[in-house]
Amino acid sequence: MAFDTASLPLSYKTAQGRLRSSLLTAGPVRDAIVTEARQLGHHFKEAIVQEGGHGSSWRLTSDEGAALNGTDLAPTPLAYFNAGLQADLAGRVGSVLRERGMPVASFGAGFSARYALTGSFTEGSGQGFAESVGGHIAFECDLPDADLAAAVRDAVARSPALRLVETPVENTFALYCNGRRRHAPRLPVSNKQVSKLPTPTDPFLKYSRPPAPLEETATAAVLGERITKTGHKTPGTAAPPPAPGQRATWSVNGEGMFDVAGGIYRCKTALDRPGSSQFAFVTDETGADRAPCGLTLLSGAIAFCYMTQLARYIDAMKLDVDGVRLVQTSPYEIEVGSRGIAGPCDTHLFLNGTADVQVFEQLQQIAANTCYLHQTMTAATPLKVTAANRGHRIL
Repeated sequence: MAFDTASLPLSYKTAQGRLRSSLLTAGPVRDAIVTEARQLGHHFKEAIVQEGGHGSSWRLTSDEGAALNGTDLAPTPLAYFNAGLQADLAGRVGSVLRERGMPVASFGAGFSARYALTGSFTEGSGQGFAESVGGHIAFECDLPDADLAAAVRDAVARSPALRLVETPVENTFALYCNGRRRHAPRLPVSNKQVSKLPTPTDPFLKYSRPPAPLEETATAAVLGERITKTGHKTPGTAAPPPAPGQRATWSVNGEGMFDVAGGIYRCKTALDRPGSSQFAFVTDETGADRAPCGLTLLSGAIAFCYMTQLARYIDAMKLDVDGVRLVQTSPYEIEVGSRGIAGPCDTHLFLNGTADVQVFEQLQQIAANTCYLHQTMTAATPLKVTAANRGHRIL
């Protein structure tokens, strides 16, 4: 199902919640972010993401660039993931600084992640994963280096986003073919990975058209659009993906600035692939609820990445499958002692078409194997966070 979305912003609030998720506090707390996503075009996707049980909902959109024959209208899933990592860590650092009365007006942050794909995508043996993820915090202040380093260490421990990278989990799935739930204990991998959650409402049935933006004139005037295309591109001309069986590697890089008093993080991200567009993100890491938080971008990224792999395999194998949509529950927690946790994602995948049931099941598994972010979650991905003050390293 396609919609005319040219007049809509790339991101906006669709529903006002009663209370923003306490995941943005020091905890202890448990909450879940729910992503309802659907394919609107070839690689153009829309998600409505609710921030916790009582929080607001935000519309996010994602696309791919020329390398994957996308329209390049919105950020790639990996750009969302990078921005989410940046924002969540920056927000945790800012919270620690405020809690300790450390007078820092602003600081810089950034993340770089290197991804790889091995095996043959078309033969179903492809395996996507993150080789490494690294973050950096940059201060320009007169506070003791030891105090700044301690604040960063405690923020890293508090971040559920960083736990998602470095702590393996076993995600769960459910599959619906033409409106019927399939019970396939052999897929995706084992009985342990079959979802036990009740059937959610199919996003195509729930949203007959993109939800309208809430009127937020005052906030928009201060913050601007939450996601924008900057017009900058990685130098070079976009090239097609490597031939089947060839190992492919690339990085996603991003950096930004965090306003400690305001709790607003602004960053830009881009893939290092030639011709890749840069996008800018604005997040709100406080209870003010003026923009999505980093965990919302992160959760949306996982759903978007999975859907990209589904679309790629459907195209490559010319499968009679369409109408890709899903509902994903992403649980997070901050334990007593301010230790962040990211739980397994639970994904309910809805597909239509005349293909055999076995084809639907195989598609579900292959997409999970080639989804860089699902595989990042299931592996202990190397993670390193450093910090500097006035240009010299303190952590």
